[in-house]
Amino acid sequence: MQGIDAALFELVNAGPSVPAWSLPFASFASDFLPALLALALAIGALLDRRWRHAFFTAMVSLLAVWLIVHVFRGLFPMPRPAFYGLGIQWVPQGVRPGFPSMHAAGPFTAAFSLWCLPRRWPMLAALAVAATVAWSRLYLGLHFPSDVVAAAMLGALVSILVERGLRLIPRIRISPAPVQAMMTRLRSRARRA
Repeated sequence: MQGIDAALFELVNAGPSVPAWSLPFASFASDFLPALLALALAIGALLDRRWRHAFFTAMVSLLAVWLIVHVFRGLFPMPRPAFYGLGIQWVPQGVRPGFPSMHAAGPFTAAFSLWCLPRRWPMLAALAVAATVAWSRLYLGLHFPSDVVAAAMLGALVSILVERGLRLIPRIRISPAPVQAMMTRLRSRARRA
């Protein structure tokens, strides 16, 4: 498996003769696309109730994925390609473990959180963003293919489990009557004053 992983990494990793625009694009994809995806989910949540559910699912799932990745990296630290002297690392990462890729896990988690929406195009668009982020991590020499594949699988699994778990929690409905009564009392006091 390590031989295939290294060979695929060498195939995708940017060499010294890549087009000048590709490295800034890969850096943008790696650093800013996850934030833009989160912003798109937040805007969707402001506009539609179903998106609020997907956004909440994504936030809970991201927290769970972040914890899983960091616990796994602490227990089983697996080095990045630069540790083995493979390829070119275009962005410094130090000696931190790289399996699974947190940069790839986040967008895949958010993308799979959208599967509960009635239309599939938001999830497909988010998966395209997640795949671009995963590609950028390989292109910049920061992760092995297995790092991003494991991140995608982890993101999918956790977001689907969280969404299913949230559906099991009964919805709490607050009656508007106590709030309306309190507002009526406040208005009558304001009129008397």
